[in-house]
Amino acid sequence: MKEPQVGLAISTFRQDAVVCALLDCVQEECADLFRTIIIVDSQGSGAIAAHIKERGYTNVILRDSDRNLGSAGNLSLRLKIAAEEGLDYVYAVNHDGTVDRDTVTKLVAFVATHDRVGAAYPMRFMRGRNRYDFTGIMRLPMPIHVGNGLEKSESPVDVYWASSNGALYGLEPVREGLLPWGDLWMGWEDLGYGWLLERKGWKQVLVPGTHFDDNYEFAARTLGRPVVIADKPAWYAYYGTRNLILVARRTESAPTDYLGVAARILVEVGLTTAFKKNKLTRLRYIAAGLRDGFADRAGKWRVP
Repeated sequence: MKEPQVGLAISTFRQDAVVCALLDCVQEECADLFRTIIIVDSQGSGAIAAHIKERGYTNVILRDSDRNLGSAGNLSLRLKIAAEEGLDYVYAVNHDGTVDRDTVTKLVAFVATHDRVGAAYPMRFMRGRNRYDFTGIMRLPMPIHVGNGLEKSESPVDVYWASSNGALYGLEPVREGLLPWGDLWMGWEDLGYGWLLERKGWKQVLVPGTHFDDNYEFAARTLGRPVVIADKPAWYAYYGTRNLILVARRTESAPTDYLGVAARILVEVGLTTAFKKNKLTRLRYIAAGLRDGFADRAGKWRVP
């Protein structure tokens, strides 16, 4: 059986030192796992290019963008470059991601022995919540982390989507024309791509025996009892709302999906009202996201 050609694709925006450290770690510990390392840098300073040249790394493709691509545009471009390079799969990480040799090996071994896998995901441990995240086993992204114990599963777990930070993506779907929507700019691009893969009959699974530490920002709040919520800047409220609506529209979702999207937005309104800082600003951004989502307006908004 032919060995799959695998690449590593790193996303960054003004995180030179972290990315250079990650690149050095990969080169020292597991460069043999990847035919090519791709780095897409939004508005790069030149420091990463200088580091690559200084170290003499010949297996790295660095693509600089003169504009801020956002997480969505960066993911889309990384997958596009990987497909153009003739790779079979690409392991995608953010600048703060980790590249664990054992986990990558297990992900690659899984996709090499199963047909039509659009994405293989590791078991994702959310440090801020001190628990594994399995929201992808539900179609809609409700902040209810069900399925504790699945990290011990000895069988693959089917999911509808999962975070792109630590995902091994198949590139045959990309060559067939499926890409994350780069104009979402920031937020739910991984959900949207997961739904696209599902619509076209590509499998997505959590692979047993894998582990990925995710540093997603959370904060503890108290209102009667302690609650841990996402701790992102206020402007995320706009993109989170708008992009959920755009994803549902672009995937021609069923009415039940729209009800789920409405419920998810109402949950965000409730969490904002009860727990989050800058409440009025966030609520105004949610309202703007509703307006632009139904008006089919995409791209980077006026914030940040």
